[in-house]
Amino acid sequence: MELSRKILFFLVGCICLLNSCDDGDIVVSNFNFDEETSLSLCGDNDMNLLYTIDQETNEAISFQFSDDNFDGRFQGLDAPEPISIDMGSSNKLTYRILSEPADGAQYFCQDVPPSSPDVEQEFVSTSGGTAILSISVTEQDDDDGIPAAQEDLNNNGNLFDDDTDGDGIPNFIDTDDDNDNVPTSVEIINNEGDEIPDTDEDGTLDYLDPDDDDDGVLTRNEDLNAFENADDNGNPVLNPQDDTNADGLPNYLNPQATESINIDQFRPNVISRTFRTQIVIRNVTLEQVNGDQTITLEELRLGFYEITSNEEEVPMQ
Repeated sequence: MELSRKILFFLVGCICLLNSCDDGDIVVSNFNFDEETSLSLCGDNDMNLLYTIDQETNEAISFQFSDDNFDGRFQGLDAPEPISIDMGSSNKLTYRILSEPADGAQYFCQDVPPSSPDVEQEFVSTSGGTAILSISVTEQDDDDGIPAAQEDLNNNGNLFDDDTDGDGIPNFIDTDDDNDNVPTSVEIINNEGDEIPDTDEDGTLDYLDPDDDDDGVLTRNEDLNAFENADDNGNPVLNPQDDTNADGLPNYLNPQATESINIDQFRPNVISRTFRTQIVIRNVTLEQVNGDQTITLEELRLGFYEITSNEEEVPMQ
């Protein structure tokens, strides 16, 4: 495996530090972890533990760190600055070689650690060095029926600068691209054909048009019964689709219906996003438990932790 994919480390002092080892001792030669190693997370109060066990080599590695705000996600659209954590007694890296395979969650996350498998080698980091946690979004979509690539309206390859309604949420993760309180997934349905509707034939498709019938009344303001259906807290039910004439035609698609009320509230924008935290540990030293080996690492790309946030509300910016 290439050096960039499999982090090699050197024993400080090389052979001189191994003079206390018996012939039967296991001498660690490399870590079988890199930036593509998938990590799991468990925690208690403000203490977090990222871990994995290689089921083929029985290598187990864990990174314990104190941070009461970490869950691998962030609010808003902009990724936060990388988290820098100083290694020490509360923030430490532990590397073990186990006698047999083990389930990671059972081994690391139980209040009482299991009695097996046995630990054949163990190294724990000393004070000094830094762990860098970088969080980003790897997948996100509004699932509104319009492929993300088609929401790049200016065709410049940047999905983040297409925001039709100016609410600060780019179209590709905006479930209501024109903020008219009729979801995009509804406005792209055409019961009379395959093309996306443009009811008023003004050249702007309904899902991008805040006044779908061109009657001078914003679609969201044609939701006449919004407050009649308000919940116990007085919050209106935002649904222009259920205000119709005798034929079932919604007011917002009927240019003859111009009655309106003022609606300055919007449906929540709920999407799914997958967050990835990449963990890199730099300038760390590990000491062997019950032994004399010392390991110094300039950089260990420990792996990544990934979590998907379903039903996440992205607020207007």
